Amino acid sequence: MIQRTVLILALTLLTGLSSAQRDNFESVNFLIGEWTGTGSGFGNNQSKIESVFRLIMDRKYIEVTNESQFEPNEKNLDGEHHIDRGFISFDKARKLLVYRQFNNEGYVNQYVLSDSLSTEADLVFETEAIENFVPGGKARFTIKKIAENKIETTFDVSFPNKDFSCFGINTLEKK
Repeated sequence: MIQRTVLILALTLLTGLSSAQRDNFESVNFLIGEWTGTGSGFGNNQSKIESVFRLIMDRKYIEVTNESQFEPNEKNLDGEHHIDRGFISFDKARKLLVYRQFNNEGYVNQYVLSDSLSTEADLVFETEAIENFVPGGKARFTIKKIAENKIETTFDVSFPNKDFSCFGINTLEKK
């Protein structure tokens, strides 16, 4: 009887420890690091991009930094410098990843990772709120894992009562 009680207690403790140590960022851990690459779209022909994903604050958040430098073209003789910063967190109540992104153009996107659209190779974040955009507009940010050291990101936008359209694609390699 004592052995049985000890066994049940041990199993209960182990189960509790394993769920307490669960990595909420397991699906996005491959992103941690520095990335560099090129992009196309976004109203310009070509861009160079640098991205950094790093765990911060006792591994409670992933800080995301993206900077794209767009080459000058006929429409924009000076080129363009895009900057966005954000944080990925785990919402315990909803049991999902939330990505809050702040852009130098003034947009603030709050995405959630869509379990229904995501796979092991494709992470699909869809906006649940956008500040300073067309009312009713939506955005989708997809990260496609091509290899351990290579990803492709796609940014799609949907205006009210319209389908999503691709605004840009980046191909990045881990440094």
